[in-house]
Amino acid sequence: MRASSLAAALSAAALVVSVSAVPAQAAVSDAVCFDGQRTATGGGYYDVTAGGCDGHSGTTVTIRFGPAAGDYSCGWTFVWNSQLGAQNCTLV
Repeated sequence: MRASSLAAALSAAALVVSVSAVPAQAAVSDAVCFDGQRTATGGGYYDVTAGGCDGHSGTTVTIRFGPAAGDYSCGWTFVWNSQLGAQNCTLV
């Protein structure tokens, strides 16, 4: 009986160690889009439009391909029907 209790305790400890050893992941964008365009609005800010988007409206956007490819931090975003509109965005 003691051997099975010890085995269960060791299994539980190994699980805790393996879960805590998982490396931290980078922050995930609120919206990830396939392709997009950006328009400079001055002062290092852009208005961004994109299509093929997954996710939700928030403040962070990733565009995978095209002239606007990159990660953005935006003051305002709106995602609807896989289309994105964003304002006051900066490249991060």
